[in-house]
Amino acid sequence: MNNVPLLRKEKFKGYWINGCFGGIITGTFLFLLSLIENSLLNSFYNGLICCFTIIFIFCVVGFFSQEYYLRKKKINQLQSIRYSFLDKNNFKLNPDLYFEGVYKNFYFRIYNISKTVKIYKKNRKLEYEIIEAFYDFDPKLNDNDFEDKLSGDYYIGNVTFENHHAFLIPKDSMNPNFEENMNALIEIFHWSKLYPLNIEKWEKTIGKQLEKKQLENEKLRTRQILKIGKLDIKYIKNE
Repeated sequence: MNNVPLLRKEKFKGYWINGCFGGIITGTFLFLLSLIENSLLNSFYNGLICCFTIIFIFCVVGFFSQEYYLRKKKINQLQSIRYSFLDKNNFKLNPDLYFEGVYKNFYFRIYNISKTVKIYKKNRKLEYEIIEAFYDFDPKLNDNDFEDKLSGDYYIGNVTFENHHAFLIPKDSMNPNFEENMNALIEIFHWSKLYPLNIEKWEKTIGKQLEKKQLENEKLRTRQILKIGKLDIKYIKNE
């Protein structure tokens, strides 16, 4: 299986911004609080130490724990024998840790999802796979709810069709048979008169439209917190 970079330098920027934001806010608060019983200089030093401590936690501890230790663990998991079918069919592991490749002319992506759920008042880690595939269809079939009509439960699991790509959550999603699930999804495509779509074409057309909508939505939810020279800290409200 192909190798993927363990550390991604471009991700460090996010930790740096969050660290600076948290450090400035916390340091300023401690500085003002310290003024009650300390001199201006001592209060300034207290705030400065607090600020740099927060930045250190985010940029060193946070970055290396998430982007090295946990990422390395995830990569080892994705390179296990469980995914041997994908490896045999020339699927590649993307730096964002999902598989991508072409199988029987259809472009696929496979995501390993991890989340924590509460079962009987105890937190349990739940892992499952999502299979994504891209397709096209005759424009004459494209009424307002063509893809909605295709979405639903099938014999292999739940399939959601939207924006020329389908998401399959297999019934055996916790330990899926990738060959059976991908073949079955392709059969559903054939029944539904869907045919392969080149990923580059999807990204240049539908993908760009979706990205534009996402950026517009994100812009509406963005609030500026602090701007000092090139330091521009913003907050994005949850949807």
